[in-house]
Amino acid sequence: MYWFVEKHREDTGILMGAKKTWTYRSNFQDIAVLETDSWGRVLVLDGLIQFTDRDEFIYHEMLSHVPLRAHPEPKQVLIIGGGDGGTLREVLRHPVNSVVLCEIDPMVIEVVKTHWPDAGPVFQDPRVRIESRDGRDFLESTEDRYDVILVDSSEPVSHSRSLFDPTFLELAARRLRRPGFYATQSLSVFYRASFIRELLQRLRSLHPRAYVYTAPVPCYPAGWWSFIIAGNDETLDPRTCRAGTIPEVENTRYYSARVHSAAFVLPRFLAAEMEP
Repeated sequence: MYWFVEKHREDTGILMGAKKTWTYRSNFQDIAVLETDSWGRVLVLDGLIQFTDRDEFIYHEMLSHVPLRAHPEPKQVLIIGGGDGGTLREVLRHPVNSVVLCEIDPMVIEVVKTHWPDAGPVFQDPRVRIESRDGRDFLESTEDRYDVILVDSSEPVSHSRSLFDPTFLELAARRLRRPGFYATQSLSVFYRASFIRELLQRLRSLHPRAYVYTAPVPCYPAGWWSFIIAGNDETLDPRTCRAGTIPEVENTRYYSARVHSAAFVLPRFLAAEMEP
């Protein structure tokens, strides 16, 4: 058995025993796939777990459905990152007209197609256009606007760092239609509270509404993950799930209208941490 360790701090992390491993090297990063008993198949990029079969649905449902169910009529969606296809899968449950998937590393998509063949069809959906480009470069070059922009990135290291800087956030704000929502993963509640607070304040300087919400993701550092959603229409509250039903979204495993609202209720210690 191969033992994989991801260190979260000098004295803590996560340990997985893999029965089988596959490794690849792209132009951007090391890619690994682990076969485990407890977590199923696991995707690892540059030594950091991106998702596991066991819990990926929580992360992908919460990143996707919160902004899409808060928006009155999302038709054009942009996903920055998301080469594993999970966020794309959830977005396509909605009656959207088009989705741009901007993934810098095309090998991630190919590895996912190989080791998760059930995920392959989402990349061939006629509503989807794949751009193999850096997200910041894409936003600088496009004139298109989107109802919802989702940032499904790895942690802000290496090529993902630019997806959290002020210039990128400003570019994304300009590419949103009105009303529009921007949502991003924003790291571990326990380990990265100062990062979450700083990112929240940056987004509040660009949008009239911005809020933190959370969900458990057991394979991620400390098992409790944060997201931030920002909206450019002060009359539209992203903490509220819009009325009406979407049959495909009713089949989610974690997300629901009640979970939508509850995810924004922060415990006192975290709410205090988010104060400027």
